[in-house]
This record gives sequence, structure tokens and C-alpha cells, in this order.
Amino acid sequence: MSTLLIALHGFTQNGAQLHAMLAPLAERLPQGVTLECPTAPIPCADSSVERMFTLFGGERPAPPYRCWFDATDDGREYRGFEQTKQQLTALIEAHQKRRPGRVGLLGFSQGAICGAALAALSAHERFPKIDFAIFVAGRTPRSDEIMPLLDKPLEIPSLHICGERDGVAKTHIQPLVELFDIGSRHLLTWPGPHVVPTRGVAADAMLSFIASNG
Repeated sequence: MSTLLIALHGFTQNGAQLHAMLAPLAERLPQGVTLECPTAPIPCADSSVERMFTLFGGERPAPPYRCWFDATDDGREYRGFEQTKQQLTALIEAHQKRRPGRVGLLGFSQGAICGAALAALSAHERFPKIDFAIFVAGRTPRSDEIMPLLDKPLEIPSLHICGERDGVAKTHIQPLVELFDIGSRHLLTWPGPHVVPTRGVAADAMLSFIASNG
């Protein structure tokens, strides 16, 4: 059986950047798993880009700087999210025509918020079926569109990963974990910062989870 694994990058990143980051993990994916790293359709505002790189520091990657949605200050509206849903629906439908099979999400940071929102929509048959999801440095979606869909645990197998040195995500990950069914959710911490682990115990856990659910 084939499996499509869609990796959703973080805020201000793009698909090519995430694909390069995931290279050590991609080399070890189980046979039959196709990794896709799409670029989000929404351009990031220049002010948001400056704020992000001031917060995290480090070398600034090449553009484009994209996001899956542009949240209002109160988080109640995800502007542009409709474009994201349309883009990812088309990606899944095109792949399913070529190689029908299972579909998984691997979301990082804002990509994890987006992935959780898509999982909620999928559970209510408002998005193509998602069979499993991995959330790295995630948090709970807050938009008015998604919140009503989170009234009971989502019955989608989920793996939640957070770095011990990730000051951004550490305080937000537990509420996201609790949105998913207790019988099929897993939480793993690792020693790293706000990045996707591609080696070590956390990476091994992701690969094992994909193999078990893909």
C-alpha cells in the first residue's frame, strides 16, 4: 500500500527549505511512503518576517517566506486558510488518482497548527481523509471555523513531539495532545530546540509511527 506523507512547514518557511531539513529523515522512510513538502500559498508580511527572525535569530534563509494562514490578533480568524485547504485537497486528490493509499501529515510549528485544523476538518468529513498525523512544536487551533470541531477527541492516530529547549512550544503542546483520542495519541519530548528532529530517538519514533500507521 502506498502512503502520502505531507510535510507542512513553519511560519515564514517554504517547502524547499523543509524538504532540505528533512533529508536525513526522508532517506529512512519506509518503502512505499511518498514525501511531499508543499509551499504554503500565503505570503508573510514583511513585519512578521522581521519579528520571527528577531525572535529566533540565526541565518536568514532565502525567500519565499510563506504561511498556511494569517491569523488575526485574537486568533479567531485564519485569513487565507481557504486557499490552503484548496491547495492541499488538490494535492491529496491528485496523488490518490495515481497511487491510492493512506495519507499522513507531518506538521511543524504553524504547520502543526494547520495540520491539527485539517485533522479536525477531516474527522468531520470536510477535508479528505487523514489517516495519521505527526505534530512537532504544535499548539491548538483557535479559529472560529475550527474550534466547534474540537468538542470531542479526534480519532486519528497522533504523535506529538516537543523539544525540551523549545520555549515557544513547551507550554502549548499538552492542550493539543488532549484534543486527540487517548488510545492512539503519543507524546515524546527530546532535548532539542524549535526544529524538526531528524536523527536520534525522536526521529526513530517518527519513523516507527509512520511505519505502523502508513
